[in-house]
Amino acid sequence: MVVFDEGGKTVVALVLSGAVAALAPDDEQGSFTGRVCIGDDGLVEAVTHSATEAMPAGFEDAPVVEVDGVIYPGFIDLHSHVAYNTLPLWSDPARTKAYAHHDSWPGGDSYRNEITWPAWTLLNAAPESVLAYVQVRALAGGTTSIQGWPSLSRSAANPLVRSIDNEQIGPLTDPVVVSALTLDSDDLRKRAGHLKVGRSFIYHCAEGAPGSVVADEFEDLVTNRCVKPGLIAIHCTALDAGAFKRWGATAPDGGDDPVGAVVWSPFSNLWLYGVTTDVPAAVENNVAVCLGTDWGPSGTKNLLGELKVARAWSDAQDWGLSDHDLVRMITANPGDALSRAWRTPAGRLVAGGLGDVVVLAKRDTDPWTNVVRSRERDVELVIVGGRPHYGTKSLMQAAGAGTTTSVNLAGTTRHFPLVLPDGSGGAWAWSEVLAGLDAVRADAKVNPPKGPAASRGGDGAGAGEAGVGDPPGTPRLDVGLDMPGTVQETAGPPPPGRTVNVPPIDSLDHSPAWLKTLKGRGFHGGALDGLAEQFG
Repeated sequence: MVVFDEGGKTVVALVLSGAVAALAPDDEQGSFTGRVCIGDDGLVEAVTHSATEAMPAGFEDAPVVEVDGVIYPGFIDLHSHVAYNTLPLWSDPARTKAYAHHDSWPGGDSYRNEITWPAWTLLNAAPESVLAYVQVRALAGGTTSIQGWPSLSRSAANPLVRSIDNEQIGPLTDPVVVSALTLDSDDLRKRAGHLKVGRSFIYHCAEGAPGSVVADEFEDLVTNRCVKPGLIAIHCTALDAGAFKRWGATAPDGGDDPVGAVVWSPFSNLWLYGVTTDVPAAVENNVAVCLGTDWGPSGTKNLLGELKVARAWSDAQDWGLSDHDLVRMITANPGDALSRAWRTPAGRLVAGGLGDVVVLAKRDTDPWTNVVRSRERDVELVIVGGRPHYGTKSLMQAAGAGTTTSVNLAGTTRHFPLVLPDGSGGAWAWSEVLAGLDAVRADAKVNPPKGPAASRGGDGAGAGEAGVGDPPGTPRLDVGLDMPGTVQETAGPPPPGRTVNVPPIDSLDHSPAWLKTLKGRGFHGGALDGLAEQFG
């Protein structure tokens, strides 16, 4: 990346050169040797189809970052709950059969003890450390945008990955509206109004076994006129082919554009319910399918893991999905769904589109199989808005990164910019991030976490204090979990006087230790056992 002067205008330019798989609308399966030119506005200025083709005006003197891997659009995780992504996989030892739906599993003691209270304690005591950790975990899988953020009183000190919930792109105010809660008719009618003016509506819908009561959530969407092209419905595992056919019938004037999108989280669905979304029915009825990791307690580490589950399940069910189909689910499909509201292309490397890029090592000659087979150690560079946010030391330096910190994972070292949350601009070492989280773990075993008014905001005793592990003077960051529930039950905090056993911070990658925990747990019937071989 370089800053130079073009007729009195300062331009920040980043040019990547190598094999490109752009997913351009007019050549979705094409790949070529070329260049991706990103301007100072964080948008793609041009994509050339050769290494010698002239670059756009203003880029002639820009240094070119040569990559040996393949250049793809940045990956979009359209469903997660990032505040829980420090936690390990969870299964209730007292449970012997699959859950019926999303209201079946949050009520048990195991859920509160092992998920809600630890997540609340970590997030409220060390919010900056938690947010840094979960973003690096996403970057390790090539993710550049992720949905499912906790509520924040201010921006995090280290915005490394786009927050789909909060990103202000395009002319619409709050272009993407989100609800993890099941809404009543009055609220759904308000969302219908948002959809009418062009916003996207991301909504948990019909999460559970086919035929269960949660299928009525789709009927409520239909009744309240929310089944429109801007609808992005998460899970929909309880819907049968007939429901998807009705959804497809809502296409305006019989157009070819998708009638909406569904977010498929196969690992989490299989882990909790033993079933997952009827993807062929969605595809047949022109509902775009996207992938989402869901969350740490019942999901994969990142989209590279979710792709492998999707590949295995499609093969087992004889669905016939190609690797290109799957890659679209983390690039063009979610990008198109969001660009309807953002009014800016996403998930595709095209002129005017978001300058979000991931570079993967060449593991396979087919560019789409290459993505599906990739592992964390194959992620060589991640660019968000034209800025280098994660990668090998050499590529980060070539792309213009300043001071970075590093982490060792999957036998490799990766670098990323991380600043102290006190506003000083100083580098924040990864060891310090982990130390802050571990300090919370140690303290919560002895000292009961305080309630909402005394967390780190409000009028309680902790008001104004820096988070655990943050330097003194760090501005207060008030946070709230995004999962539904009630205080001291499923949403936290723990009851007064209750100490909390926060588990060890989970690995950033699909480590051998994590993969060993899959067999004999959850309700997938062995469907997830083979994931270890795909990461071997």
